[in-house]
Amino acid sequence: MLVKATEGIDYTNPEFNGHAKQTLSAGKKLGVYHFIRNDSDIKKQANYFLTTVKPYIGKAMLVLDFENTTGSTIQNQAGVGLAKQWLDYVYQQTGVRPVLYTGLSCENALDWSSVVKANYGLWIAQYNNYDAVIGYQPRDLYGSLKDWKTAVMFQYTSTGRLPGWNGNLDFDVFYGDKSAWDKYAKATKSSKPVSKSKPAGPKWVKETKTYTLKTAVKLRTGASTGASVIAVLPAGSTIKTDQAIIQGGYRWVRQPRSNGYAYMATGPIGNTLEYVK
Repeated sequence: MLVKATEGIDYTNPEFNGHAKQTLSAGKKLGVYHFIRNDSDIKKQANYFLTTVKPYIGKAMLVLDFENTTGSTIQNQAGVGLAKQWLDYVYQQTGVRPVLYTGLSCENALDWSSVVKANYGLWIAQYNNYDAVIGYQPRDLYGSLKDWKTAVMFQYTSTGRLPGWNGNLDFDVFYGDKSAWDKYAKATKSSKPVSKSKPAGPKWVKETKTYTLKTAVKLRTGASTGASVIAVLPAGSTIKTDQAIIQGGYRWVRQPRSNGYAYMATGPIGNTLEYVK
């Protein structure tokens, strides 16, 4: 059973956990998918999906649903790049190689070579009509694939009917056995979460300049309001500087002195030259 888990960065299928647990409890094979959108950050979408499906990673096939929807027209060449980003990130984070779902016309119309070369499988959809299909009646694909040589799975109708369910169901045929399904669900490599680099701290920049104070300003032993005060310079004083930095909510300058350096704020971040001219 394949269950929608998430869409974008803020929608979780309210029936997801219930259906996923029921599927595994019944000894059935599980797939979970994310509906990608082009109106929100791809990495955030991937992380949102991974957080939601975390209990099922290693137990379920991971799938990316690539379709247009209200507010998100993603079935274009730029969208292929976004899909590749999502697939790569999820694979990197989990070691599980996800599968891509899309329609035959979309597979035929766009260049999927980068996704195929990265060895991501295809779940293809193609409907002959929208007549009700009573019970499982797998058929051959009407048409042919352009970029993939074969599909992992084929969705042949969206109007399937089964006893005990009052509504349409998507019917699919998986081209493999239970062991093959498990291979799609299991990690094929050790996951390597992306390490978050620490943001670069503020840096001093060279600045040879002479400022005249518009107001009294404190000269300090360091570029911080917590540093000791050397002197209070009155308005009209001039100060020669050799470097500047923005940190701690202020712009600071450094004054070379015979015994080292002194530091002075030229103004807050909102107006970095408020105290000088």
